Amino acid sequence: MIDQASWARLGVGPVATALAYLLSAFLGEALAFPSAPVSALWAPNAILFAALLLAPVNRWWIYVAAILPGHVLAQISDAPFSQIVTQYIVNSAEAMISAAALVRFEQEPRRLGQLSAMTNLVLIGGIAAPLITSVAMALAFVPLGLTDDFWLTVVARTSTNTFATITLVPLIIHLALRSERGWPAPNRRKLLEAGFIGACLALVCVYVFVWPGVYDERAPALLYAPLPLLIWATVRYEIAGVCASVLLLGAFATWGVLHEVGPFVVHSPVRNALTTVLFLNVICIPLLMLAAVLQERKAAFAEAARREQQLAHLSRVATVGEISGAVAHEIRQPLASMLANAEAASALLANGEMDVEDVRPIVADIIADNRRAAQVIKRMQSMLRYSQTDRRPEQLNELVMETLALSRADLHRRQVVAIQSLGNELPRVAADRVQIQQVILNLIVNACDAMESVAPAQRRLWIGTSMHPTLGVELSVRDSGPGIEESMLERVFDSFVSTKPSGLGLGLSISQKIVVAHGGRLWAERSPAGGAIFRLTLPVATRSR
Repeated sequence: MIDQASWARLGVGPVATALAYLLSAFLGEALAFPSAPVSALWAPNAILFAALLLAPVNRWWIYVAAILPGHVLAQISDAPFSQIVTQYIVNSAEAMISAAALVRFEQEPRRLGQLSAMTNLVLIGGIAAPLITSVAMALAFVPLGLTDDFWLTVVARTSTNTFATITLVPLIIHLALRSERGWPAPNRRKLLEAGFIGACLALVCVYVFVWPGVYDERAPALLYAPLPLLIWATVRYEIAGVCASVLLLGAFATWGVLHEVGPFVVHSPVRNALTTVLFLNVICIPLLMLAAVLQERKAAFAEAARREQQLAHLSRVATVGEISGAVAHEIRQPLASMLANAEAASALLANGEMDVEDVRPIVADIIADNRRAAQVIKRMQSMLRYSQTDRRPEQLNELVMETLALSRADLHRRQVVAIQSLGNELPRVAADRVQIQQVILNLIVNACDAMESVAPAQRRLWIGTSMHPTLGVELSVRDSGPGIEESMLERVFDSFVSTKPSGLGLGLSISQKIVVAHGGRLWAERSPAGGAIFRLTLPVATRSR
């Protein structure tokens, strides 16, 4: 049983499509070129096509039926019944062929940011479907006496439907998907840039297409004048930028032809109209392909970044796992202390020798041990938790101290003495707290691994911070191990390259990617006193908290 809310949801889409179909049909009639069977923008078929892509396939018939009253209402005043029926059939067929082809050939037909989906939209929805249905309509119109020029009907209807499809369908799909995901907070800078591009494009279009007397023997060259601004809009705003800017270009070009000015007013009215629409199609199609490529590359980079973040998280979990035994021992100590203190308090209660002054230090010890264990668990949780990158102004010294506290038990187990030399009054760095702590922990664990072959009494780990002359704040980690061969200083940061027999060779590679993503550097050196030095630099935060 379908409730009232479900019926409302089922009706909103078809009703909105029918209304948009009717209004766009009236607009198309108003934008018809004089003495030519061509409209500058015939949008009804494109609107139905976009609506079908957004609707479930089993409800397409509802949308096709919903546009019938609007179709009849828009044409009943000046078209015979046979023309109304024929155009309704071919318009519906065009939209259904286009939508069915995208659903058939694309796993996600609404993701027009993919080059394959955009190619299918242009070739099938923008060219093939309009051409096939235009031929069918012309074949029906000729015997009915509705046209006496078969090829003009085909070319005129195909070109105008192509322009509407390639400009309106991607724009409608883009706006609909944005509405589903929720609109982001407006970016003032991007809004100003969009306004600037639109204003500049309008000025160029006025000069090229509207200003009387501009077109002469230089007219062909002037047609390229809007191209830099169109490319700018494409690069910055992708599919939405292409559609909006080409529609703006089309508005000025159409105005010029309607008022018999501009570079396209050189032949008969029919030829002028067709030349204008074909020009707009030729401009729009390559820009749409470029926008799809840019959007696909952006999606690929985002996916690569997401996978790198997942890999970094797995590496962080593996690094923490290496010291988990020592951390468990560190947690066990305060838990044992709490248990002993609780048993002592219980014995006092059982003997009836309760004295507040005797119990107070016991309770204080329990609280202190509890906080100590909680701090260890909290540090472990922050390292193990998967989270998105969140860069904030941070004190590098604090990150070093917290990481040393987390690895203290492991350093003790390996009999490594950590020597700190932290700089004073260092500026904050723009860093993701967890990611930079992961890098520091990885450098500490690697240094400890490198000293496995060294006598316990000689195992030293020097960790220090200071200001680098040009690169910001520097962290150095030096060990007393055997060092790194000169030929390996660069290769240690390659994936799957490791100096440890059991190492995967991912820790340093991921660490370097994290540091580079922060705008810093990570490199290795041979220490003159023996051992290896790893240096990390991070740029100073632009603002401090």
